[in-house]
Amino acid sequence: MLPNNTAKSFVDPMTNLSKLFVVLDINSNNLPSSMIYSWLFNFSGSLTDIYFSENALLDTIPEAFGTITNHKTLDLTNNGLEGGIPSSFRNLNHLHSLHLSANNLAQDLPSLFRNLPVRSLQVLDLYANKLSGPLPDFTTFTALTELYLKLNQLNGSFPEKFKQSSNLWIHDLANNHITGPLPDLSVFVSLRELYFERNLLHGTLSERLGSFSKLESLGASSNFFQGTIVEQHVTNLSRLVYLDLSYNSLALDLSPDWSPPFQLDVIWLSSCKLGSSFPGWLKTQTNLSVLDISDVGINYTVPSWFWESLNPGLRYLNMSSNQMHGMVPNLFTFVSSGYHCTNSKHNMFNGSISSLCNVTTLNRLDLSNNKLSGMLPNCLNNLDSLYILNLENNRFTGTIPALIEALQLLHMMSMCGNSLTGEIPLSLRNCKELQLLDLGENQLSGTIPEWIGESLSSLLVLSLPSNRFHGTIPTSLCKLKKIQILDLSVNNISGNIPKCLENFSEMTMREKGTPDASIEYNAIGLERTRLVSRSRYVFKVLLHVILNEMIWEKVVFSLTDRVFKLFTNHYSKQLPNQHCSKQLPNQLSTLL
Repeated sequence: MLPNNTAKSFVDPMTNLSKLFVVLDINSNNLPSSMIYSWLFNFSGSLTDIYFSENALLDTIPEAFGTITNHKTLDLTNNGLEGGIPSSFRNLNHLHSLHLSANNLAQDLPSLFRNLPVRSLQVLDLYANKLSGPLPDFTTFTALTELYLKLNQLNGSFPEKFKQSSNLWIHDLANNHITGPLPDLSVFVSLRELYFERNLLHGTLSERLGSFSKLESLGASSNFFQGTIVEQHVTNLSRLVYLDLSYNSLALDLSPDWSPPFQLDVIWLSSCKLGSSFPGWLKTQTNLSVLDISDVGINYTVPSWFWESLNPGLRYLNMSSNQMHGMVPNLFTFVSSGYHCTNSKHNMFNGSISSLCNVTTLNRLDLSNNKLSGMLPNCLNNLDSLYILNLENNRFTGTIPALIEALQLLHMMSMCGNSLTGEIPLSLRNCKELQLLDLGENQLSGTIPEWIGESLSSLLVLSLPSNRFHGTIPTSLCKLKKIQILDLSVNNISGNIPKCLENFSEMTMREKGTPDASIEYNAIGLERTRLVSRSRYVFKVLLHVILNEMIWEKVVFSLTDRVFKLFTNHYSKQLPNQHCSKQLPNQLSTLL
């Protein structure tokens, strides 16, 4: 990147050298259009490849780009460009790659396509703009091999029929508002990657699958597809490595002893119906790096061959929201150095989790809502890369391990709904990145530690209800400047509520027109205590966090005197397939 004070002195001499340039690459320099366009369009037609991504080329794309007739590649990605593609682009008969992703283009797609050269264009990248309108016939671009239209505002349906065969390899229409059924796509004989996740498509999918003999990746999640997929529908998909059918109303009726023609690397089947038995065909899929069979209706013991056949390089496993049975110890025996996430919540697994001592590389562990028991292993310090730990609603006993201090990357920890005893370990103060700490509904005792306010300054949620804590509320909690949920209810706490708690500005947002409120800080029994306001405030409460599918529910409560009244908004959101992202804590902050 050019320093701001030298950018102009670098660009000016380029005018004299313009006849010598064939490739011009000034990506990521934040140069404005006033500095670039003045000399760019004086080039004498020598340029074939122009790379201007991540600069400051605001406003509309100039018609003058159409005068550089030798163009082969033009990259204007991430510049803040507006409007559409000028009609002069039809003159670029040598243009084969056009990259305009991550701008603010707002043209309707059919008119945009009319401004492009139909015989030369091979790669068209319009990802993440504001394009609208229905889908035109892509086959009119006879050389097109890659088309990226993800994250726009496209609506309407596919053309009823395509005019001619196409050499398209990659077709990405995800995250739009496309409606209707899938048309006959057999004209796309070379298709290798097809994505239309998170649209409004409906109808059946099964009969469209057989024509894709070269298909390697299929993303169809979060639509309204229905029907049953049987073995004959996928017989021709021998090259398939990525399959996402999740969040539709689809059923897979596949024989337990069926041997698929493919070896999948990624399987997302959440909310599809696989039947009550454990799917035997998974035994053949030994290359898996991602497997999601959550909420698929399995009511069966997990067979031993499943754990034995899993790829040692498995990075993500989600088996939650079924009725799977069996012991858990084998759950971790397959984990390798490349493993990141496991989610087996909302099942009926039992036994201890002592085999966690064999694991060192988990980013996220969610075993909530099972029947797991025993003491928490004193080896959690091995999981020093852990971001999320959710063991809530099981049958764990004993104390919280003191060696938990090693989890210095931990952002969320929930152990609520167990039978844990003892005090909150002092070593937890070393987990300084914690944003959510929920130890409610246990049998923990002692006083609320002073060091929580001193050491855990990033806390947004502190939930300790229904335990056996005694003593007073430490004034150090007032140092939790980011706190938005504080629940100390149903304990043996006595004394006064510290007056300084009224400074929790992040917890409240005053309704327009209401007077300033004061927090009641006289002793009020604390039997079911939350912060109580004399005047009408809105308390923002994150009621529940589902750590696996990245679904967040936000419920807003209006508090008048001591009466809670639910008055607005159930909110839920799913992040696309970034199931192990380290940006998750930032998402929590955003939603709060």
